[in-house]
Amino acid sequence: MRCDYGSDPTLLRRVYELYEHPWPGMGARAEGARGWGMRWETSTPFLHCEGDRVLSHVGVLEMNLVVGGRPLLVGGIHAVATHPDHRRKGHMRTLMEEAIAWCEGRFDALLLTTGEPAIYERFGFRCVPEHRFAGNIRGSGGSGLRPLDRKSAEDGALLLRLLDARAPVSPRLGIVRDRAIFLFDTASWPLRYAESLDAVVACAAKEGTLRVYDVVAERPPPLDAVLVLAPEPFERVEVYFAPDDPGSWAPEPHPLGPDDHMMIRGPWPVDGPAMLPVPARC
Repeated sequence: MRCDYGSDPTLLRRVYELYEHPWPGMGARAEGARGWGMRWETSTPFLHCEGDRVLSHVGVLEMNLVVGGRPLLVGGIHAVATHPDHRRKGHMRTLMEEAIAWCEGRFDALLLTTGEPAIYERFGFRCVPEHRFAGNIRGSGGSGLRPLDRKSAEDGALLLRLLDARAPVSPRLGIVRDRAIFLFDTASWPLRYAESLDAVVACAAKEGTLRVYDVVAERPPPLDAVLVLAPEPFERVEVYFAPDDPGSWAPEPHPLGPDDHMMIRGPWPVDGPAMLPVPARC
């Protein structure tokens, strides 16, 4: 049944206890992101309980996407889990059907990521292709990106300001007005601030490859302006969203991993190769 975190102050703790079975440490990760403004309570939980024990969970998060240059209000299905001792009893199916019925009329489409697509195909979801964008671009290492300090209230306020006002990182496929998903997904990431661009950049360099996952800004800067600031030298760039000049980049089919196939239920008006940014995945 659908529940409300606001009506029961113990509910979130009990949901975290269920999470520990499939995803050890997930509750601690969510609580760790709370200091910068993440609130798991923005999720609508559908639960099967016995007494005080939560045995099965399906969550729904509101996602304000921009797809093909137009807003698309999407319900993000997340944290689908059943206690190992209570699987194969129909709990997950019942909760998924309840969640989908509740979402009808509220959202334009539903989205989830999974390592087991066949499970969700029976609920009307379909896999959609994703592409990263690669270029053999060299950089010698610049300056102008400083790490955000997770213990700094000022840096936290800066990030929240940009998240609340951000434009989509790509008009082809991006997200706006999101705190919970971004802050959870990046809870253990180094984030950097470019003062000259007034932008927070999620990127990482390894073995000569710079991977750019997201740029949070009220007016996203040209990708070239971000690359020149990257402090590590690189010989290749991989961008995990559609760049502002996609013709200069080679799209590569790229599911992020065996546990991260993106599935959609409803319309998905993406025109051309694209990827939902990593910090926007629920």
